[in-house]
Amino acid sequence: MRRGFRMTGTITNRSWRGFLVLVVLTTTGLLVSRAHTRAQGTAQQIIDDAAAALGGRDRVMAVKSMLLEGAGNFVGITSLRYDDDIGFRSAIEQLRDWRRAYDVTNGRARFELTRMVEYAFYIGDAPTRTIQGLDGTVAFNINPANQNATLAFVNQATDRRREYLRHPLTLVRAALGPNAKVSNSRTQGMERMVDIAIGDLPALTLAINASSKLPTRIFETVDNNIFGDTMQAIEFTGYKAVNGLQLPTLLTNWQDKREIGQIRINRTTIDGDVGTLVAPASLATAQQPGGRGGGGGRGGLAPAGNPAQELAKGLWRVTGTTHHSLIVEFNDHLMIVEANNPERVAAVWARAKELRPNKPITQLIVTHHHFDHTGGVRDAVARGVTEIIAQQHTVNFLTEILKRPHTINPDALAKLGSFKMPKITAIGDAGVVKDSTMTVNLYHLRDNTHADSNLLIYFPASKILT
Repeated sequence: MRRGFRMTGTITNRSWRGFLVLVVLTTTGLLVSRAHTRAQGTAQQIIDDAAAALGGRDRVMAVKSMLLEGAGNFVGITSLRYDDDIGFRSAIEQLRDWRRAYDVTNGRARFELTRMVEYAFYIGDAPTRTIQGLDGTVAFNINPANQNATLAFVNQATDRRREYLRHPLTLVRAALGPNAKVSNSRTQGMERMVDIAIGDLPALTLAINASSKLPTRIFETVDNNIFGDTMQAIEFTGYKAVNGLQLPTLLTNWQDKREIGQIRINRTTIDGDVGTLVAPASLATAQQPGGRGGGGGRGGLAPAGNPAQELAKGLWRVTGTTHHSLIVEFNDHLMIVEANNPERVAAVWARAKELRPNKPITQLIVTHHHFDHTGGVRDAVARGVTEIIAQQHTVNFLTEILKRPHTINPDALAKLGSFKMPKITAIGDAGVVKDSTMTVNLYHLRDNTHADSNLLIYFPASKILT
């Protein structure tokens, strides 16, 4: 009996310890569950507060259509961007007849604007009208001349669906719907923030004023082929009452810390006639073309058909589909003129290796700062370039794109983990690169309508100017 009693006592003690563990685990689970519930509640509260500030949940959900009309300006950030704080002057484009029509009931939109280039060093383009459509997940472009519609590329369609949500009314309304997932509520300074994912789209962050509860910004971090991880934001100010709603009249666009444009909304119409926004029947069932439609991707293979033409001793011209490059031979190394994009870099490097397999490519000339001439600079550095030569107005621009992080879509340079910054040689009015076998004279092409950072390249031995 004593053995039985002791055995029973042992089982009881073990059971008691197991019971304590179960209680602890259950309590911990309940605490985690409650914390998650509170976090979800806080995130949803930010949405509810924003809706109340805009006019109330019921009023927001009752809206059928919205028409915005205005005008503003924009700075071409990747191709024609001149940032004062990195050594450039502003390059402004005027946006006229800016018009955005939304069918918020059915998730349709039509974005229209006329773009007019108005900066001194690039004049010549006539005003350009663009019309973009969206019908649910179908994105299409409309020819202003004949109104014919064509499908947009796949990634452009995703971007347009996100653009549809970059307004307080459309995003808050979507966040109140069944396809929304809200998370990561937080407070920074005078703003309360929440991440909002609608359907299969990447999350956008909504920021509201902690006092007024009105939306102040919508932003996200995206991948940019040139700048890598880039914060894109729209700031909302100048709220005014419109048909029972509070809506902004000034939209300011930001890329990282730089303001890149504004739209002043002169007229806002709620539940008025926005016209037909339905996609043409021929497009609704068609398959959207892949890619972005703009070129300059991040492939690593050398495309076929890039012959090297020998222009003179130690000088070859490598042709391409839209851009051409030069290979220049020095005594102990090679120089490349232009690193347009990763594909182009791969092709030119392959030709150089065929021509002179024992000479490394260590120098790169960048003729000017436009994205189709700098899109492959990071790849060139990843492949071993130790010196970049450019007009002095391009130096800070090149320094920035080399230093920026690329974590969302790592490129060849980011995948190295760490690298040594190349020497960047600035050319003022003129410069020369030479050794005992090759001389390259460089001149700043002043008052040029294409770009004010252009370099002319002259090879005196062969009397070739490019």
